[in-house]
Formats: sequence, structure tokens, C-alpha cells
Amino acid sequence: MNNQPTYWTMRNGKSISIDDMDLNHLRNTLKMIVNNSNKHKDKIEKEAYWKKQNEKVFLNGDMANEFNENHLSHKDDDRFDEFYDNAPYSLNFP
Repeated sequence: MNNQPTYWTMRNGKSISIDDMDLNHLRNTLKMIVNNSNKHKDKIEKEAYWKKQNEKVFLNGDMANEFNENHLSHKDDDRFDEFYDNAPYSLNFP
């Protein structure tokens, strides 16, 4: 094993040699590492679950497929043309 000291950076930004940590500090550090590991694992599992759920999305029926194929994007949406035509200000910028 390496004889060089290993340092732990505390919450306040100070570094401390792991060899100099008291038993309670070591316990708390280990608990923090385990908790963070579990949180990370949970996050990865949730992301994998939602990714799998999104892969399962499919449309049923002719109406749903027709809507999906023919629906205008937000760039092509002309629902507000009448509002823009009657606007008291110009939307044409120089």
C-alpha cells in the first residue's frame, strides 16, 4: 500500500489527513459516502426506468397516427396570425 498520506476535504474546504481523523469523523465520512452512493444508484435506476418507459411509447389507432403526422410544429403554428395582424405594434424588427 502507498505510504503517502491521503487527504479528505471537509465541508468547510479544509483538507485533513485521513490518518488524523478521529473515529467519529471517519464514521460520519463513511456514512456520507454510502448515502451519496445510494442516491447516485437510485438516480441511475430512475433514469433507466424512464428511458425504458419512453421507448415503449407508441400510438394506437388511425386518429392518433394522423394527428402525429399532420400536427403543425410550433414554427408552423398559425393560430395567432390574426392576433399578430391586429397588433398595435410591429413584429418586424430591422
